[in-house]
Amino acid sequence: YQSTPEERLSIVGGKRAPQFYMPTYEAEIPENQKKDSDIISVKAKSFADREIRYTLKAQGQGAGTFNIGPTSGIVKLAKELDFEDLRQPHVYSLIVTATEDSGGFSTSVELTIRVTDVNDNAPKFELPDYQAHNVDEDIPLGTSILKVKATDADSGTNAEIQYEVSDDHFAVDSNGIVNNNKQLDADNNNAYYQFVVTAKDKGEPPKTGTATVRIYTKNKNDEEPKFSQQVYTPNVDENAGPNTLVTTVVASDKDGDNVRFGFVGGGVSSGQFVIEEITGVIRLHGKAISLDRDKYELNVTAMDDGACCANGESTIHTSTAVVVVFITDVNDNKPIFKDCGTYYPKVEEGAQNGSPVIKVQATDDDKGVNGQVKYSIVQQPNQKGTKFTVDEETGEVLTNKVFDREGDDGKFVSVTVKATDQGDPSLEGVCSFTVEITDVNDNPPLFDRQKYVENVKQDASIGTNILRVSASDEDADNNGAIVYSLSAPYNPLDLDYFEIQPESGWIVLKKPLDRETYKLEAKAEDKGYPPLSRTVEVQIDVVDRANNPPVWDHVVYGPIYIKENMPVGARVVSVKASSGIEGNPTVFYRLMPGST
Repeated sequence: YQSTPEERLSIVGGKRAPQFYMPTYEAEIPENQKKDSDIISVKAKSFADREIRYTLKAQGQGAGTFNIGPTSGIVKLAKELDFEDLRQPHVYSLIVTATEDSGGFSTSVELTIRVTDVNDNAPKFELPDYQAHNVDEDIPLGTSILKVKATDADSGTNAEIQYEVSDDHFAVDSNGIVNNNKQLDADNNNAYYQFVVTAKDKGEPPKTGTATVRIYTKNKNDEEPKFSQQVYTPNVDENAGPNTLVTTVVASDKDGDNVRFGFVGGGVSSGQFVIEEITGVIRLHGKAISLDRDKYELNVTAMDDGACCANGESTIHTSTAVVVVFITDVNDNKPIFKDCGTYYPKVEEGAQNGSPVIKVQATDDDKGVNGQVKYSIVQQPNQKGTKFTVDEETGEVLTNKVFDREGDDGKFVSVTVKATDQGDPSLEGVCSFTVEITDVNDNPPLFDRQKYVENVKQDASIGTNILRVSASDEDADNNGAIVYSLSAPYNPLDLDYFEIQPESGWIVLKKPLDRETYKLEAKAEDKGYPPLSRTVEVQIDVVDRANNPPVWDHVVYGPIYIKENMPVGARVVSVKASSGIEGNPTVFYRLMPGST
Protein backbone atom coordinates (compact mmCIF):
# COMPACT_ATOMS: atom_id res chain seq x y z
CA TYR A 1 0.00 0.00 0.00
CA GLN A 2 1.40 3.36 -1.03
CA SER A 3 0.36 6.91 -0.05
CA THR A 4 1.69 10.31 -1.10
CA PRO A 5 2.47 13.14 1.32
CA GLU A 6 0.80 16.50 0.92
CA GLU A 7 2.95 19.28 -0.50
CA ARG A 8 2.71 23.07 -0.27
CA LEU A 9 0.96 24.60 -3.32
CA SER A 10 0.82 28.13 -4.62
CA ILE A 11 -2.83 29.09 -5.07
CA VAL A 12 -3.77 31.40 -7.95
CA GLY A 13 -7.02 33.37 -7.73
CA GLY A 14 -9.99 32.72 -10.00
CA LYS A 15 -11.87 29.55 -10.88
CA ARG A 16 -9.57 26.59 -11.26
CA ALA A 17 -10.08 22.89 -11.79
CA PRO A 18 -8.97 20.54 -9.00
CA GLN A 19 -5.26 19.73 -9.01
CA PHE A 20 -3.63 16.36 -8.15
CA TYR A 21 -0.69 16.47 -5.80
CA MET A 22 1.46 14.42 -8.21
CA PRO A 23 1.75 14.86 -11.97
CA THR A 24 1.58 11.05 -12.44
CA TYR A 25 1.20 8.04 -10.15
CA GLU A 26 2.97 4.69 -10.32
CA ALA A 27 2.74 1.46 -8.30
CA GLU A 28 4.26 -2.03 -8.50
CA ILE A 29 2.54 -5.12 -7.08
CA PRO A 30 3.29 -8.87 -7.14
CA GLU A 31 0.95 -11.19 -9.02
CA ASN A 32 -0.18 -12.79 -5.74
CA GLN A 33 -1.42 -9.44 -4.36
CA LYS A 34 -4.57 -10.13 -2.36
CA LYS A 35 -7.86 -9.18 -3.90
CA ASP A 36 -9.49 -6.04 -2.37
CA SER A 37 -6.14 -4.95 -0.92
CA ASP A 38 -5.07 -1.29 -1.12
CA ILE A 39 -2.64 -0.47 -3.95
CA ILE A 40 -2.08 3.30 -3.88
CA SER A 41 -3.77 6.52 -2.70
CA VAL A 42 -4.24 9.42 -5.13
CA LYS A 43 -5.35 12.86 -3.94
CA ALA A 44 -6.50 16.08 -5.56
CA LYS A 45 -6.99 19.60 -4.15
CA SER A 46 -10.25 21.52 -4.71
CA PHE A 47 -9.67 25.28 -4.99
CA ALA A 48 -13.39 25.86 -4.41
CA ASP A 49 -13.34 23.88 -1.17
CA ARG A 50 -15.80 21.39 -2.57
CA GLU A 51 -15.99 17.61 -2.02
CA ILE A 52 -14.15 15.68 -4.69
CA ARG A 53 -15.33 12.42 -6.28
CA TYR A 54 -12.81 10.05 -7.88
CA THR A 55 -13.38 7.69 -10.82
CA LEU A 56 -11.06 5.20 -12.51
CA LYS A 57 -10.86 4.15 -16.15
CA ALA A 58 -8.52 1.70 -17.90
CA GLN A 59 -6.69 2.59 -21.08
CA GLY A 60 -6.60 -0.57 -23.21
CA GLN A 61 -6.73 -3.91 -21.41
CA GLY A 62 -7.51 -4.33 -17.75
CA ALA A 63 -10.99 -2.89 -17.34
CA GLY A 64 -12.47 -3.95 -14.02
CA THR A 65 -9.13 -5.11 -12.59
CA PHE A 66 -8.90 -2.16 -10.19
CA ASN A 67 -11.40 0.16 -8.51
CA ILE A 68 -11.09 3.41 -6.58
CA GLY A 69 -12.78 4.70 -3.48
CA PRO A 70 -15.00 7.57 -4.75
CA THR A 71 -14.21 9.80 -1.79
CA SER A 72 -10.96 8.32 -0.42
CA GLY A 73 -8.99 8.07 -3.66
CA ILE A 74 -7.61 4.67 -2.56
CA VAL A 75 -7.10 2.31 -5.50
CA LYS A 76 -7.81 -1.36 -4.69
CA LEU A 77 -7.30 -4.65 -6.54
CA ALA A 78 -10.68 -5.93 -7.79
CA LYS A 79 -9.61 -9.21 -9.48
CA GLU A 80 -7.10 -11.98 -8.86
CA LEU A 81 -3.87 -11.54 -10.89
CA ASP A 82 -1.89 -14.19 -12.76
CA PHE A 83 1.39 -13.12 -14.37
CA GLU A 84 1.38 -16.22 -16.57
CA ASP A 85 -2.14 -15.56 -17.98
CA LEU A 86 -1.56 -14.17 -21.46
CA ARG A 87 -4.94 -12.40 -21.29
CA GLN A 88 -3.70 -10.19 -18.46
CA PRO A 89 -1.24 -7.34 -19.16
CA HIS A 90 1.84 -6.88 -17.05
CA VAL A 91 1.44 -3.07 -17.07
CA TYR A 92 -1.93 -1.38 -16.50
CA SER A 93 -2.41 2.19 -17.75
CA LEU A 94 -5.26 3.88 -15.88
CA ILE A 95 -6.82 7.34 -15.81
CA VAL A 96 -7.98 8.73 -12.46
CA THR A 97 -10.49 11.62 -12.70
CA ALA A 98 -11.26 14.00 -9.80
CA THR A 99 -14.59 15.89 -10.09
CA GLU A 100 -15.92 18.55 -7.75
CA ASP A 101 -19.46 18.15 -6.39
CA SER A 102 -22.35 20.33 -7.60
CA GLY A 103 -21.19 20.63 -11.17
CA GLY A 104 -17.71 21.76 -10.38
CA PHE A 105 -14.58 21.32 -12.41
CA SER A 106 -12.77 18.03 -13.02
CA THR A 107 -9.22 16.98 -13.83
CA SER A 108 -7.42 13.69 -14.62
CA VAL A 109 -4.06 12.09 -13.97
CA GLU A 110 -2.31 8.96 -15.29
CA LEU A 111 -1.82 5.96 -12.99
CA THR A 112 0.54 3.14 -14.06
CA ILE A 113 0.46 -0.16 -12.16
CA ARG A 114 3.10 -2.79 -12.93
CA VAL A 115 2.59 -6.46 -12.02
CA THR A 116 5.70 -8.50 -11.11
CA ASP A 117 6.17 -12.25 -11.39
CA VAL A 118 6.08 -14.54 -8.32
CA ASN A 119 7.71 -17.97 -8.35
CA ASP A 120 4.46 -19.92 -8.22
CA ASN A 121 5.13 -22.51 -10.92
CA ALA A 122 7.40 -25.51 -10.49
CA PRO A 123 9.48 -26.78 -13.42
CA LYS A 124 7.79 -29.58 -15.39
CA PHE A 125 9.56 -32.22 -17.44
CA GLU A 126 8.30 -32.98 -20.92
CA LEU A 127 8.25 -36.69 -20.01
CA PRO A 128 7.79 -38.43 -16.64
CA ASP A 129 10.17 -41.23 -17.67
CA TYR A 130 13.28 -41.03 -19.87
CA GLN A 131 14.95 -44.19 -21.17
CA ALA A 132 18.12 -45.08 -23.05
CA HIS A 133 18.66 -48.61 -24.35
CA ASN A 134 21.68 -50.62 -25.48
CA VAL A 135 24.25 -48.25 -23.97
CA ASP A 136 27.71 -49.85 -24.19
CA GLU A 137 29.16 -50.44 -20.73
CA ASP A 138 32.63 -49.34 -21.92
CA ILE A 139 31.70 -45.90 -23.27
CA PRO A 140 34.23 -43.17 -22.32
CA LEU A 141 33.52 -40.97 -19.31
CA GLY A 142 31.50 -37.90 -20.22
CA THR A 143 29.68 -39.54 -23.13
CA SER A 144 26.24 -38.03 -23.80
CA ILE A 145 23.56 -40.66 -23.20
CA LEU A 146 20.23 -38.84 -23.41
CA LYS A 147 18.66 -35.41 -23.01
CA VAL A 148 15.98 -34.35 -20.54
CA LYS A 149 14.05 -31.12 -20.75
CA ALA A 150 11.91 -29.20 -18.28
CA THR A 151 10.07 -25.89 -18.64
CA ASP A 152 8.84 -23.33 -16.12
CA ALA A 153 5.79 -21.14 -16.75
CA ASP A 154 7.25 -18.30 -14.65
CA SER A 155 9.43 -15.47 -15.99
CA GLY A 156 12.97 -14.21 -15.47
CA THR A 157 15.09 -16.00 -12.89
CA ASN A 158 11.94 -17.76 -11.66
CA ALA A 159 11.99 -19.66 -14.98
CA GLU A 160 15.74 -20.34 -15.16
CA ILE A 161 16.31 -24.07 -14.60
CA GLN A 162 19.29 -26.08 -13.39
CA TYR A 163 19.39 -29.88 -13.33
CA GLU A 164 20.83 -32.49 -10.97
CA VAL A 165 20.76 -36.30 -10.74
CA SER A 166 20.55 -38.69 -7.78
CA ASP A 167 23.13 -41.26 -8.99
CA ASP A 168 26.81 -40.25 -8.94
CA HIS A 169 27.49 -42.59 -11.86
CA PHE A 170 25.93 -39.84 -13.98
CA ALA A 171 26.00 -36.07 -14.39
CA VAL A 172 23.69 -33.62 -16.16
CA ASP A 173 24.59 -30.22 -17.62
CA SER A 174 22.55 -27.03 -17.87
CA ASN A 175 21.11 -28.15 -21.20
CA GLY A 176 19.72 -31.39 -19.71
CA ILE A 177 22.36 -33.62 -21.37
CA VAL A 178 22.93 -36.71 -19.17
CA ASN A 179 26.40 -38.29 -19.39
CA ASN A 180 28.30 -40.96 -17.49
CA ASN A 181 30.39 -39.68 -14.60
CA LYS A 182 31.82 -43.12 -13.80
CA GLN A 183 32.57 -46.24 -15.80
CA LEU A 184 29.38 -48.25 -16.38
CA ASP A 185 29.23 -51.95 -15.57
CA ALA A 186 26.66 -54.27 -17.12
CA ASP A 187 27.96 -57.23 -15.09
CA ASN A 188 27.47 -56.00 -11.50
CA ASN A 189 24.37 -53.86 -11.94
CA ASN A 190 22.05 -56.23 -13.82
CA ALA A 191 22.71 -54.08 -16.89
CA TYR A 192 20.29 -51.46 -15.52
CA TYR A 193 20.52 -48.06 -13.86
CA GLN A 194 17.55 -46.07 -12.54
CA PHE A 195 17.78 -42.65 -10.92
CA VAL A 196 15.89 -39.37 -10.49
CA VAL A 197 16.69 -36.17 -12.35
CA THR A 198 15.56 -32.94 -10.65
CA ALA A 199 14.86 -29.60 -12.30
CA LYS A 200 15.15 -26.65 -9.91
CA ASP A 201 14.32 -23.05 -10.80
CA LYS A 202 16.20 -20.03 -9.44
CA GLY A 203 13.21 -18.46 -7.69
CA GLU A 204 13.28 -17.63 -3.99
CA PRO A 205 12.42 -20.03 -2.58
CA PRO A 206 13.14 -22.35 -5.53
CA LYS A 207 10.64 -24.92 -6.83
CA THR A 208 11.50 -28.33 -8.22
CA GLY A 209 10.15 -31.00 -10.53
CA THR A 210 11.41 -34.54 -11.05
CA ALA A 211 11.45 -37.30 -13.65
CA THR A 212 12.77 -40.87 -13.71
CA VAL A 213 15.70 -41.89 -15.90
CA ARG A 214 16.32 -45.51 -16.85
CA ILE A 215 19.53 -46.51 -18.65
CA TYR A 216 19.91 -50.05 -19.96
CA THR A 217 23.51 -51.02 -20.60
CA LYS A 218 24.78 -53.50 -23.18
CA ASN A 219 27.26 -56.13 -22.03
CA LYS A 220 30.76 -56.38 -23.53
CA ASN A 221 33.17 -59.28 -23.20
CA ASP A 222 35.50 -57.41 -20.86
CA GLU A 223 35.91 -59.90 -18.00
CA GLU A 224 38.24 -62.87 -17.86
CA PRO A 225 37.24 -66.16 -16.21
CA LYS A 226 38.19 -66.42 -12.54
CA PHE A 227 39.06 -69.65 -10.77
CA SER A 228 37.47 -70.28 -7.39
CA GLN A 229 41.04 -70.55 -6.05
CA GLN A 230 44.46 -69.99 -7.52
CA VAL A 231 46.04 -73.15 -6.08
CA TYR A 232 44.29 -76.52 -5.77
CA THR A 233 45.95 -79.14 -3.56
CA PRO A 234 44.17 -82.48 -3.98
CA ASN A 235 45.53 -85.76 -2.65
CA VAL A 236 45.73 -88.99 -4.69
CA ASP A 237 46.58 -92.39 -3.26
CA GLU A 238 49.78 -93.88 -4.61
CA ASN A 239 47.88 -97.04 -5.59
CA ALA A 240 45.15 -95.14 -7.45
CA GLY A 241 44.00 -96.82 -10.64
CA PRO A 242 43.05 -95.55 -14.11
CA ASN A 243 40.34 -92.84 -14.37
CA THR A 244 40.65 -91.97 -10.65
CA LEU A 245 39.11 -88.59 -9.80
CA VAL A 246 41.76 -86.08 -8.73
CA THR A 247 39.82 -82.83 -8.26
CA THR A 248 37.47 -80.40 -9.98
CA VAL A 249 38.60 -76.91 -10.86
CA VAL A 250 35.87 -74.28 -10.99
CA ALA A 251 35.91 -71.00 -12.89
CA SER A 252 33.19 -68.51 -13.76
CA ASP A 253 32.94 -65.49 -16.06
CA LYS A 254 31.03 -62.41 -14.86
CA ASP A 255 30.07 -61.62 -18.46
CA GLY A 256 28.12 -64.89 -18.60
CA ASP A 257 30.39 -66.56 -21.16
CA ASN A 258 30.81 -70.32 -21.37
CA VAL A 259 34.14 -71.48 -19.93
CA ARG A 260 36.30 -74.29 -21.30
CA PHE A 261 39.21 -75.86 -19.43
CA GLY A 262 42.55 -77.20 -20.57
CA PHE A 263 46.21 -77.36 -19.70
CA VAL A 264 48.78 -74.63 -20.42
CA GLY A 265 50.25 -75.27 -23.84
CA GLY A 266 46.97 -76.53 -25.22
CA GLY A 267 45.13 -79.82 -25.06
CA VAL A 268 43.27 -81.69 -22.35
CA SER A 269 46.04 -84.09 -21.22
CA SER A 270 49.23 -83.57 -19.28
CA GLY A 271 51.30 -86.64 -18.43
CA GLN A 272 49.06 -89.11 -16.61
CA PHE A 273 46.31 -86.52 -16.03
CA VAL A 274 43.36 -85.50 -18.19
CA ILE A 275 40.87 -82.67 -17.75
CA GLU A 276 37.28 -82.54 -18.96
CA GLU A 277 36.92 -79.45 -21.15
CA ILE A 278 33.39 -78.59 -20.06
CA THR A 279 33.26 -79.62 -16.37
CA GLY A 280 36.84 -78.99 -15.21
CA VAL A 281 37.03 -82.49 -13.69
CA ILE A 282 40.64 -83.75 -13.52
CA ARG A 283 41.25 -87.51 -13.51
CA LEU A 284 44.06 -89.97 -14.02
CA HIS A 285 44.10 -91.23 -17.60
CA GLY A 286 42.68 -94.60 -18.61
CA LYS A 287 46.00 -96.38 -19.14
CA ALA A 288 48.38 -97.97 -16.65
CA ILE A 289 49.21 -95.68 -13.73
CA SER A 290 52.62 -95.24 -12.10
CA LEU A 291 52.64 -92.50 -9.47
CA ASP A 292 56.29 -92.57 -8.42
CA ARG A 293 56.71 -88.98 -7.23
CA ASP A 294 55.60 -87.12 -4.10
CA LYS A 295 53.59 -84.56 -6.07
CA TYR A 296 52.59 -83.47 -9.56
CA GLU A 297 52.14 -79.87 -10.56
CA LEU A 298 49.58 -79.06 -13.27
CA ASN A 299 48.95 -75.66 -14.85
CA VAL A 300 45.32 -75.40 -15.94
CA THR A 301 43.63 -72.76 -18.08
CA ALA A 302 40.08 -71.39 -18.26
CA MET A 303 39.07 -69.73 -21.55
CA ASP A 304 35.82 -67.86 -22.28
CA ASP A 305 34.09 -68.04 -25.67
CA GLY A 306 32.59 -64.53 -25.96
CA ALA A 307 29.05 -65.93 -26.16
CA CYS A 308 27.85 -63.20 -23.81
CA CYS A 309 27.54 -60.52 -26.43
CA ALA A 310 27.85 -59.47 -30.05
CA ASN A 311 31.41 -59.81 -31.40
CA GLY A 312 32.45 -61.22 -28.04
CA GLU A 313 34.51 -63.92 -29.74
CA SER A 314 36.89 -61.23 -31.01
CA THR A 315 38.20 -60.62 -27.46
CA ILE A 316 38.76 -64.04 -25.88
CA HIS A 317 40.14 -64.05 -22.32
CA THR A 318 42.17 -66.75 -20.54
CA SER A 319 43.21 -67.22 -16.90
CA THR A 320 45.35 -69.86 -15.19
CA ALA A 321 45.54 -71.75 -11.90
CA VAL A 322 47.88 -74.33 -10.40
CA VAL A 323 46.85 -77.82 -9.31
CA VAL A 324 49.39 -79.48 -7.01
CA VAL A 325 48.50 -83.18 -6.76
CA PHE A 326 49.98 -84.76 -3.63
CA ILE A 327 50.53 -88.52 -3.75
CA THR A 328 49.68 -90.08 -0.41
CA ASP A 329 50.76 -93.35 1.12
CA VAL A 330 48.46 -96.34 1.32
CA ASN A 331 46.20 -94.74 3.81
CA ASP A 332 43.58 -95.36 1.16
CA ASN A 333 40.28 -94.64 2.93
CA LYS A 334 39.06 -91.12 3.62
CA PRO A 335 36.71 -90.32 6.49
CA ILE A 336 33.08 -90.31 5.32
CA PHE A 337 30.08 -88.57 6.85
CA LYS A 338 27.49 -91.23 5.97
CA ASP A 339 24.59 -89.26 7.49
CA CYS A 340 25.64 -85.85 6.15
CA GLY A 341 22.54 -85.56 3.96
CA THR A 342 20.30 -85.84 7.01
CA TYR A 343 21.79 -82.95 8.97
CA TYR A 344 19.26 -80.08 9.29
CA PRO A 345 20.01 -78.51 12.69
CA LYS A 346 18.34 -75.40 14.13
CA VAL A 347 19.62 -72.75 16.54
CA GLU A 348 17.50 -70.07 18.17
CA GLU A 349 18.70 -66.53 17.53
CA GLY A 350 20.09 -64.94 20.66
CA ALA A 351 21.22 -68.31 22.05
CA GLN A 352 24.34 -67.83 24.11
CA ASN A 353 27.79 -68.53 22.72
CA GLY A 354 28.65 -72.22 23.05
CA SER A 355 25.09 -73.52 22.57
CA PRO A 356 24.91 -77.07 21.11
CA VAL A 357 23.96 -77.37 17.43
CA ILE A 358 24.41 -81.00 16.31
CA LYS A 359 26.70 -83.95 16.75
CA VAL A 360 28.30 -85.11 13.51
CA GLN A 361 30.02 -88.42 12.90
CA ALA A 362 32.50 -89.57 10.25
CA THR A 363 33.83 -93.09 9.83
CA ASP A 364 37.08 -94.31 8.26
CA ASP A 365 37.39 -97.93 7.10
CA ASP A 366 41.14 -97.92 7.73
CA LYS A 367 42.57 -99.46 10.89
CA GLY A 368 44.81 -98.05 13.62
CA VAL A 369 45.83 -94.40 13.41
CA ASN A 370 44.72 -94.26 9.75
CA GLY A 371 41.16 -94.84 10.93
CA GLN A 372 41.19 -92.43 13.88
CA VAL A 373 39.23 -89.27 13.04
CA LYS A 374 39.50 -85.73 14.36
CA TYR A 375 37.05 -82.97 13.50
CA SER A 376 37.55 -79.30 12.61
CA ILE A 377 35.56 -76.42 11.11
CA VAL A 378 36.45 -75.31 7.57
CA GLN A 379 36.98 -71.58 7.33
CA GLN A 380 34.40 -70.00 4.98
CA PRO A 381 35.78 -67.77 2.18
CA ASN A 382 36.04 -64.05 3.03
CA GLN A 383 35.03 -64.73 6.63
CA LYS A 384 36.90 -63.55 9.72
CA GLY A 385 36.84 -66.27 12.31
CA THR A 386 34.33 -69.11 12.41
CA LYS A 387 30.71 -69.00 13.47
CA PHE A 388 30.84 -72.52 14.91
CA THR A 389 33.29 -74.73 16.77
CA VAL A 390 33.48 -78.50 16.90
CA ASP A 391 34.89 -80.84 19.53
CA GLU A 392 37.73 -82.55 17.65
CA GLU A 393 37.10 -85.82 19.43
CA THR A 394 33.30 -86.10 19.75
CA GLY A 395 32.11 -84.14 16.72
CA GLU A 396 29.82 -81.98 18.89
CA VAL A 397 29.21 -78.71 16.96
CA LEU A 398 28.67 -75.58 19.10
CA THR A 399 27.91 -71.95 18.31
CA ASN A 400 30.85 -69.57 18.36
CA LYS A 401 28.80 -66.37 18.47
CA VAL A 402 25.33 -65.01 19.30
CA PHE A 403 23.28 -65.05 16.11
CA ASP A 404 20.91 -62.30 14.98
CA ARG A 405 18.41 -63.55 12.43
CA GLU A 406 17.47 -60.03 11.37
CA GLY A 407 21.10 -58.88 11.15
CA ASP A 408 24.00 -59.96 8.97
CA ASP A 409 23.62 -63.64 9.88
CA GLY A 410 20.31 -64.13 8.08
CA LYS A 411 17.95 -67.09 8.28
CA PHE A 412 20.42 -69.80 7.27
CA VAL A 413 24.14 -70.19 7.97
CA SER A 414 26.35 -72.68 6.14
CA VAL A 415 28.91 -74.72 8.05
CA THR A 416 31.47 -77.22 6.77
CA VAL A 417 32.95 -79.78 9.12
CA LYS A 418 36.13 -81.57 8.12
CA ALA A 419 37.10 -85.02 9.38
CA THR A 420 40.81 -85.83 9.22
CA ASP A 421 42.31 -89.25 9.91
CA GLN A 422 45.67 -89.64 11.64
CA GLY A 423 47.47 -91.38 8.78
CA ASP A 424 50.68 -90.02 7.40
CA PRO A 425 49.82 -88.22 5.21
CA SER A 426 46.27 -87.88 6.53
CA LEU A 427 43.06 -88.14 4.53
CA GLU A 428 40.08 -85.94 5.07
CA GLY A 429 36.42 -85.75 4.27
CA VAL A 430 34.02 -82.87 4.58
CA CYS A 431 30.35 -82.44 5.33
CA SER A 432 28.57 -79.21 4.51
CA PHE A 433 25.14 -78.47 5.88
CA THR A 434 22.94 -75.52 6.67
CA VAL A 435 21.98 -74.37 10.16
CA GLU A 436 18.60 -72.65 10.39
CA ILE A 437 18.51 -69.63 12.71
CA THR A 438 15.03 -69.69 14.22
CA ASP A 439 13.27 -66.48 15.06
CA VAL A 440 12.85 -64.91 18.51
CA ASN A 441 10.53 -61.98 19.09
CA ASP A 442 13.31 -59.46 19.73
CA ASN A 443 12.23 -56.58 17.49
CA PRO A 444 9.28 -54.33 18.33
CA PRO A 445 7.16 -52.84 15.54
CA LEU A 446 8.42 -49.47 14.26
CA PHE A 447 6.08 -46.81 12.88
CA ASP A 448 7.13 -45.00 9.73
CA ARG A 449 6.57 -41.62 11.42
CA GLN A 450 7.28 -40.15 14.83
CA LYS A 451 3.88 -38.43 14.82
CA TYR A 452 0.88 -38.44 12.51
CA VAL A 453 -0.96 -35.18 11.84
CA GLU A 454 -3.93 -35.06 9.46
CA ASN A 455 -6.38 -32.32 8.46
CA VAL A 456 -10.00 -33.43 8.01
CA LYS A 457 -12.91 -31.37 6.74
CA GLN A 458 -15.64 -30.80 9.25
CA ASP A 459 -18.31 -32.33 7.00
CA ALA A 460 -16.43 -35.66 6.50
CA SER A 461 -18.96 -38.49 6.45
CA ILE A 462 -19.06 -41.48 8.78
CA GLY A 463 -16.97 -44.34 7.44
CA THR A 464 -14.42 -42.04 5.80
CA ASN A 465 -10.83 -43.31 5.88
CA ILE A 466 -9.01 -40.51 7.67
CA LEU A 467 -5.39 -41.72 7.53
CA ARG A 468 -3.39 -44.89 7.64
CA VAL A 469 -0.72 -45.60 10.24
CA SER A 470 1.92 -48.09 9.19
CA ALA A 471 4.50 -50.03 11.18
CA SER A 472 6.96 -52.76 10.25
CA ASP A 473 8.54 -55.56 12.28
CA GLU A 474 11.78 -57.25 11.26
CA ASP A 475 10.83 -60.52 12.94
CA ALA A 476 9.24 -63.45 11.11
CA ASP A 477 5.85 -65.19 11.16
CA ASN A 478 3.72 -64.23 14.19
CA ASN A 479 6.67 -62.37 15.69
CA GLY A 480 6.46 -59.96 12.77
CA ALA A 481 2.66 -59.92 12.31
CA ILE A 482 1.22 -56.59 13.49
CA VAL A 483 -2.19 -55.73 14.95
CA TYR A 484 -3.22 -52.08 15.38
CA SER A 485 -5.34 -50.58 18.13
CA LEU A 486 -6.41 -47.08 19.12
CA SER A 487 -6.66 -45.22 22.43
CA ALA A 488 -7.31 -41.68 23.60
CA PRO A 489 -5.09 -41.04 26.63
CA TYR A 490 -5.58 -37.26 26.48
CA ASN A 491 -9.37 -37.21 26.21
CA PRO A 492 -11.19 -40.57 26.35
CA LEU A 493 -14.16 -39.03 24.51
CA ASP A 494 -11.98 -38.67 21.38
CA LEU A 495 -12.23 -42.44 20.93
CA ASP A 496 -15.99 -42.12 20.31
CA TYR A 497 -15.25 -40.49 16.96
CA PHE A 498 -12.70 -42.87 15.48
CA GLU A 499 -11.85 -46.55 15.18
CA ILE A 500 -8.88 -48.33 13.60
CA GLN A 501 -8.84 -51.37 11.36
CA PRO A 502 -6.59 -53.80 13.26
CA GLU A 503 -4.97 -55.36 10.19
CA SER A 504 -4.57 -52.43 7.80
CA GLY A 505 -4.02 -49.53 10.23
CA TRP A 506 -6.70 -47.32 8.59
CA ILE A 507 -8.30 -44.89 11.03
CA VAL A 508 -11.99 -44.53 10.16
CA LEU A 509 -14.49 -41.86 11.19
CA LYS A 510 -17.43 -43.32 13.12
CA LYS A 511 -19.13 -40.16 14.44
CA PRO A 512 -19.65 -36.66 12.96
CA LEU A 513 -16.88 -34.21 13.92
CA ASP A 514 -17.78 -31.36 16.26
CA ARG A 515 -14.46 -30.19 17.69
CA GLU A 516 -11.33 -28.59 16.28
CA THR A 517 -8.70 -31.12 17.38
CA TYR A 518 -8.60 -34.77 18.41
CA LYS A 519 -5.54 -36.42 19.92
CA LEU A 520 -5.27 -40.20 19.79
CA GLU A 521 -2.61 -42.81 20.33
CA ALA A 522 -2.15 -45.67 17.86
CA LYS A 523 -0.55 -48.88 19.04
CA ALA A 524 1.20 -51.50 16.87
CA GLU A 525 1.63 -54.85 18.63
CA ASP A 526 3.13 -58.02 17.15
CA LYS A 527 1.78 -61.53 17.78
CA GLY A 528 4.96 -62.86 19.38
CA TYR A 529 5.12 -64.30 22.87
CA PRO A 530 5.49 -62.20 24.80
CA PRO A 531 4.24 -59.55 22.36
CA LEU A 532 6.20 -56.34 21.71
CA SER A 533 4.58 -53.03 20.87
CA ARG A 534 5.14 -49.37 20.10
CA THR A 535 2.80 -46.38 20.18
CA VAL A 536 2.62 -43.17 18.19
CA GLU A 537 0.68 -39.95 18.66
CA VAL A 538 -2.05 -39.21 16.10
CA GLN A 539 -3.41 -35.67 15.85
CA ILE A 540 -6.48 -34.96 13.72
CA ASP A 541 -7.26 -31.30 13.05
CA VAL A 542 -10.71 -30.33 11.77
CA VAL A 543 -10.82 -27.58 9.15
CA ASP A 544 -13.73 -25.65 7.67
CA ARG A 545 -14.87 -26.90 4.29
CA ALA A 546 -14.25 -23.46 2.75
CA ASN A 547 -10.97 -22.69 4.45
CA ASN A 548 -8.08 -21.17 2.54
CA PRO A 549 -4.60 -20.87 4.04
CA PRO A 550 -3.42 -17.49 5.34
CA VAL A 551 -1.45 -15.31 2.90
CA TRP A 552 1.89 -13.81 4.01
CA ASP A 553 2.49 -10.18 3.17
CA HIS A 554 6.05 -11.15 2.12
CA VAL A 555 7.24 -14.32 0.45
CA VAL A 556 10.59 -14.18 2.26
CA TYR A 557 11.71 -12.38 5.42
CA GLY A 558 15.35 -11.65 5.79
CA PRO A 559 18.17 -12.19 5.95
CA ILE A 560 17.87 -10.84 9.48
CA TYR A 561 20.98 -10.01 11.50
CA ILE A 562 21.05 -9.79 15.29
CA LYS A 563 23.83 -8.99 17.70
CA GLU A 564 25.23 -11.86 19.73
CA ASN A 565 24.64 -9.97 22.98
CA MET A 566 20.97 -9.21 22.32
CA PRO A 567 18.97 -9.85 25.51
CA VAL A 568 16.40 -12.62 25.76
CA GLY A 569 12.95 -11.36 24.78
CA ALA A 570 14.24 -8.62 22.49
CA ARG A 571 12.28 -8.10 19.26
CA VAL A 572 13.92 -9.69 16.21
CA VAL A 573 11.41 -9.27 13.38
CA SER A 574 7.67 -8.81 12.82
CA VAL A 575 5.87 -11.03 10.33
CA LYS A 576 2.31 -10.65 9.11
CA ALA A 577 -0.20 -12.83 7.28
CA SER A 578 -3.81 -12.24 6.23
CA SER A 579 -6.52 -14.74 7.08
CA GLY A 580 -7.82 -16.93 4.27
CA ILE A 581 -11.16 -17.44 6.02
CA GLU A 582 -13.88 -14.97 5.10
CA GLY A 583 -15.17 -13.06 8.10
CA ASN A 584 -12.47 -14.47 10.38
CA PRO A 585 -9.49 -12.11 10.19
CA THR A 586 -7.68 -13.61 13.20
CA VAL A 587 -4.43 -15.39 12.33
CA PHE A 588 -2.48 -17.51 14.82
CA TYR A 589 1.26 -17.93 14.52
CA ARG A 590 3.66 -20.65 15.70
CA LEU A 591 7.27 -21.53 14.97
CA MET A 592 8.04 -24.77 13.12
CA PRO A 593 11.26 -26.72 13.80
CA GLY A 594 14.02 -25.41 11.54
CA SER A 595 17.77 -25.78 11.17
CA THR A 596 18.61 -24.38 14.61
